[in-house]
Amino acid sequence: MALSLLLRALFFFVLFIVFVDGQCLDDQKKLLLEFRSEFKINSSIPYSIANWNETGDCCEWGGVGCDDAGRIINLMLPNVGISGRIGESSALFRLTYLLRLDLSNNDFTTSEIPNQFHRLPNLVYLVLTFSSFVGPLPSTLANLTELARLYLVGNFLTGSIPSFQTCKNLEIINLAQNNLTGSLSHLHFQGLTNLFVLDLSRNSLNDTIPHHLFVLPSIEYLYLSRNQFSGQIKVVGIANHSNLVWVDLSSNRIGGVIPNFFFQLRNISKLILSDNLFNGTFKLNKFQSSTSLSVLSLSNNNLSIDTTNMSSSSHGYPNLYSLNLSSCNLYDFPDLTNASYLLYLDLSNNRLRGDIPSWIWQTSRNYLDLSFNLLTGFEKPLIPTYFTNYNVLLANNRLTGAIPAFICNVSYLGVLDLSFNNLSGSIPPCLINKGIAREVFNLRGNQISGVIPDLFSSECNLQTFDVSNNSLVGRVPESLGNCKNLRVMNVGNNNLEGSFPCMLPLSLRILLLRSNRFHGDLRCSKNWPNLQILDISSNYFSGNVNMLNFSSFRGMMLESSTHLRLNRSNSNFLGADSYYHNEVTLTVKGIEVKLIKIWPDFTSIDLSANRFQGEIPEAIGNLSSLYLLNLSHNSLIDAIPRSLGALADLGRIPTNSHFQTLSADSFEGNAGLSGFPLNGSFNNRRPPGSSPSEDSESKDEEIEWEYVFAAFGYVVGFGSIAWTLLCCRSMKERYFEKIEEIADKIFYERGRRRRHERRFLHILIPTSTQFQTFSADSFEGNTGLSGFPLNGSFNNPHPPGPSPSDDSEPNDEEIEWEYVFAAFGYIVGFRSIAWTLLCCGNRKRRVDTVLLQKVERKIL
Repeated sequence: MALSLLLRALFFFVLFIVFVDGQCLDDQKKLLLEFRSEFKINSSIPYSIANWNETGDCCEWGGVGCDDAGRIINLMLPNVGISGRIGESSALFRLTYLLRLDLSNNDFTTSEIPNQFHRLPNLVYLVLTFSSFVGPLPSTLANLTELARLYLVGNFLTGSIPSFQTCKNLEIINLAQNNLTGSLSHLHFQGLTNLFVLDLSRNSLNDTIPHHLFVLPSIEYLYLSRNQFSGQIKVVGIANHSNLVWVDLSSNRIGGVIPNFFFQLRNISKLILSDNLFNGTFKLNKFQSSTSLSVLSLSNNNLSIDTTNMSSSSHGYPNLYSLNLSSCNLYDFPDLTNASYLLYLDLSNNRLRGDIPSWIWQTSRNYLDLSFNLLTGFEKPLIPTYFTNYNVLLANNRLTGAIPAFICNVSYLGVLDLSFNNLSGSIPPCLINKGIAREVFNLRGNQISGVIPDLFSSECNLQTFDVSNNSLVGRVPESLGNCKNLRVMNVGNNNLEGSFPCMLPLSLRILLLRSNRFHGDLRCSKNWPNLQILDISSNYFSGNVNMLNFSSFRGMMLESSTHLRLNRSNSNFLGADSYYHNEVTLTVKGIEVKLIKIWPDFTSIDLSANRFQGEIPEAIGNLSSLYLLNLSHNSLIDAIPRSLGALADLGRIPTNSHFQTLSADSFEGNAGLSGFPLNGSFNNRRPPGSSPSEDSESKDEEIEWEYVFAAFGYVVGFGSIAWTLLCCRSMKERYFEKIEEIADKIFYERGRRRRHERRFLHILIPTSTQFQTFSADSFEGNTGLSGFPLNGSFNNPHPPGPSPSDDSEPNDEEIEWEYVFAAFGYIVGFRSIAWTLLCCGNRKRRVDTVLLQKVERKIL
């Protein structure tokens, strides 16, 4: 009975503990509600603090943790839709029992990190990553003596790094991806015996790297990449006592030789020294004793790698799975026969020559890059059929002969890039029907002939198909439409023929058919909403341009291209993965420009050098993010649509006027187009039907100085020749014979040109100043177009449909006599000098003849 009463009492005691211990204290709840009231809250985000209210236990609210006494010790609120500023008097700093605080991935734009964190003396864990904080790091953070982990990644923090030497318990400091500046001293992290992770990468720190960082007692992970560190790394003599596992010093300006210290690190697993200024000769066999080494990157320095004396024993590089030696002046392949775990091998941009060794193919690899070398062939390849996820980049070498048949033995290739070699023969059908290249198939810039096999399977996952700059014939295969994920299709600069390839999938983003023999119109029942680059120039396409449904090109109508440009990152490049990026060659103002990185907001259309007729579609003006537009060398007519003036990104010339971004070159060769930008200026253009007086007034203002010079030449010349003619009868006869001869040539030539010009239809281009964005190149070659920018000036375009009388009379009054007076004045003046020379001997007579010929050529 007593036992029963004891158990019952124990039960109620435990029940009391459950319901009392851990319940939120009223003052703690009030502080939380006050803290919430300081911000704007996005209630649509899951786990939002908008659900906090007066009722219920605050210890049960999302992100809140309490101790047994009901005091808040954990406030974990990552990505809960908070926006605003944390004030110096925020209720947050009255939650003095806090141990862990996480406010990451919220929006504290324009807010500095408050200087009040020292009021949270028990704080152990502080996370403020990716929250848009600005300004300097508060020095009071150094007063958090209990702090063990500090994460401030991905903000906009500036200034120097404060000293943390009083935070003896710090284990992790992560200040990466900010704008921190200044140098590091040995005092910054002195005495931090528990620090094992230090990440200061992606800042703007400078000066030399203090050598004591490498020998902090517990340091294992040291990330200092993408800063501006310079100088040399001082030799550290206690490498055997270092616990470093991962060292990343890439993308700095560190020079000198690579210190031997790194070779002696007993636990080193990843050593990344790429993209620096290290120099000298580096013997690769130094790392054979580092049996724990798994990643070694020395790419893009000023090194010369010596691969001699490398042991081929089974003890060399037993754990190595990534080796990056790009741009290291390699002349010979390193002996990596027994590196059986090597998955990533980059030997690109070196001086390797001869055959590719057979051991390269004897191990399954995820990534192999031998591009930009001097390789000519393959050494007895032995390829097992179990290869998977294999990216092979052999571009820009000197490989000759047919595409090697052994590639067909590979079961899977993610990327196959054989571009810019000297390969010949045809495309092996097995590469197509077996779908060996699953994502990228690139044979660009070889001497491949024959047809493209029409063998693409229904399971085709190809994303990039590039066979441009070869000698292929035939048609684009219909089965290519089975590749539902195809994003890049480049068959330019071949001898392909047939109609527009309407079978291509809706996923298409880049289509290049330039410089082939395609013909017919552009009528298709399919649209490509993601298309961003279209180049079908230099073919035989005909019909109306508006057969293409430009209104469906939503990929060229980005709502906020500026926003995309501000948020660009490597992951935005158009490519198969982080190792491969597509590149295309476009023609800009007659010059071929290679785009080696294609941003998702870059858009262009090139329809030049075809046989298109009719009007320019108004819908092109809706392609608001268009950078390049080329319609030159067609037979387009009618007015250039006013809607094209809205293409503010066209050309991206940095000026206040959007319309200087498209020059007249874009319309060159369409003689039926007129108006700005074809004739140079948009401000003083005479509209159709304007009176001669209105035009003459503006013209007088424009050429006032021409009349002044013409009059001056006339007066001076006339006065001098009058005196000469009065004194010399023979000179007078010779003078007027020459004047009559030159005048006949002037009037005959101008009359011939005027009769030729009347054969063409002249229709004015709209007068909006926005058309300063067009160049004549975009419309060139369309003989039905005229006006700005095709003829240099916008002030005197011919109005639509001028009659011969209307065209000749006003122009005779406007400009014929000014040429006559100018010619007369100048000839008179020069002939007077000539007469003087004729009277002074044979040598001066020869000078007179030369001067007279130059004057005549200038006038005519």
